[in-house]
Amino acid sequence: MNRYVVLLRGIGPATHAAMPLGELAQRCRNAGFGEVTNIGNTGNLVLQSDKPQAAVEAAIGSEIKRFGLATEVFTRTARQFAKLIALAPFAEAAKDHPQRVGVCFFHKDPHWPEAYRNYAGPERLAMFSNHLIVDYGAQLLVSRLTIERTVGAHMTQRNWSSILRIASALDLEQGDGPD
Repeated sequence: MNRYVVLLRGIGPATHAAMPLGELAQRCRNAGFGEVTNIGNTGNLVLQSDKPQAAVEAAIGSEIKRFGLATEVFTRTARQFAKLIALAPFAEAAKDHPQRVGVCFFHKDPHWPEAYRNYAGPERLAMFSNHLIVDYGAQLLVSRLTIERTVGAHMTQRNWSSILRIASALDLEQGDGPD
């Protein structure tokens, strides 16, 4: 069995009314996924499956459609998530202000725009595969980043506090990497 992290895009009050996350977790169990854990209230699941990653993403998407929603689904294997945790490009920021360090998850490796490869701030950016990690800074109140428009792809974002809660459900710790 493989372990997967499932991240849903655009979860909020309207989607909670149509799709309680506890009910989604139960439907995932009924669909044959094992050890389904709902983490927080923002559309994070950890589960097990023998299916390949793309099939897991499609199956979760089908369950969401049964609620009448078209919420986008992003998945990572436990190994991919461990690599992300091990990377921790802004370790001091992750400890100082984890709620202001964001990880943007994309479906595939985007062609990172020159504007981000040479970005001068005030945010700090790190690009890793199909992730953009952003240190918004402890003092920055408003970011002017337009990530989806600039990159040209949909994404979902979680702060480092959420990343650590998901890592805990996977029994990972910051600094853990794959074997």
